[in-house]
Amino acid sequence: MLRNFRRSLAALVVFSGALTGTAEAAPAGPVDLGTLPGDDDSMVLAVNEAGVMVGLSSAGSNPRRDLPVRWDADGLITALPTPGGSAGQVRDINASGVSAGYVLTATDAVPARWDAQGQATTLQVPAGFHNATAFAISDTGVVVGNWLTPGNEYHAFRWDPDGQATDLGTLPGETWSMAEDISADGRIIVGGGQRAGANHAVRWVDGGPITELVPQSPSSGAHVVNAGGVAAGTLWETTSGPVVPATWDAGGTIHRLDWPSPHSVWLSWIGSTGYVVGYGYLTPPARSAVRWAPDGTVSALPDDGFGADVQGVDAEGTAVGTFRSRATVWYRNGPRTQLGLLPGGTRSEAYRITDSGRVAGRATTAAGKNHAVLWILR
Repeated sequence: MLRNFRRSLAALVVFSGALTGTAEAAPAGPVDLGTLPGDDDSMVLAVNEAGVMVGLSSAGSNPRRDLPVRWDADGLITALPTPGGSAGQVRDINASGVSAGYVLTATDAVPARWDAQGQATTLQVPAGFHNATAFAISDTGVVVGNWLTPGNEYHAFRWDPDGQATDLGTLPGETWSMAEDISADGRIIVGGGQRAGANHAVRWVDGGPITELVPQSPSSGAHVVNAGGVAAGTLWETTSGPVVPATWDAGGTIHRLDWPSPHSVWLSWIGSTGYVVGYGYLTPPARSAVRWAPDGTVSALPDDGFGADVQGVDAEGTAVGTFRSRATVWYRNGPRTQLGLLPGGTRSEAYRITDSGRVAGRATTAAGKNHAVLWILR
């Protein structure tokens, strides 16, 4: 099975190599990335530019058991160790192949870091803190996540490569905060903090204190940040006004994105060069997938009036998502292309794309299972 997989992936690489520089070339794939032996489903949660992927291999449904796994650039799946526990999740991977997530023990969740060889290190959580989960890692090895304090309040934390863990605190007088993403250089952490009973977009810079990105807004959120420290999110300028999509540059300056609709919008991802994708109700009742150029201009991704979902975008503005139950690519200056299905499968979705043109997603097998898959665009 592995031999056949590698032969398939090699064919994809050779095929894609002949198409280098042709963004609208026919995509190759999907390749079934499989599961651990005996498991039912799998999912890629993150992929780096070297093509190394991390995610989950799962068994059962209620309850479901997740194991953290990694696929190398050739697509070989490996279980990551879960010291002290029997399950866990790996949520992110950096450019060096170091990944971060958490291990589930019989009583708690404990942050974990796996090195490029797959060896695990778990965080010694401070006394009284518990239910700690890590969600992102920088290229410098800084891990961020969230834990419950001794008073059972959620706080963001950072875990430095030297083993030091730091509670990132809250806005003045408040009780909770959450870290959601970190820039590649480890300087900028973005997330949310409570103020006056509402969530507010916040960030931490160079190890400094928590700061609001739009202190005058009644509510806001920043969920993703790209390698260069540009964050993306949404805000309300008045309590009754429409939602406004926005980015914040590395200096913290806000740049409002076009949104010619009074209806809701959500942002999914920001690419390395500043393209942003999301979805919202431009012309209800259908939900539109949209892409913003780095200058903030918005365009609806073609969906023939059926609606669509978009989850990822690369440096060229190529977006990936789902249209009519099929993984789909929208090229910036080209066509909408639905990606291939697994033999006997009927559904697929795409949610990550690298700048080198690898698309990670999920597709159903002939047996109706959901498997992680890979397509190659170029």
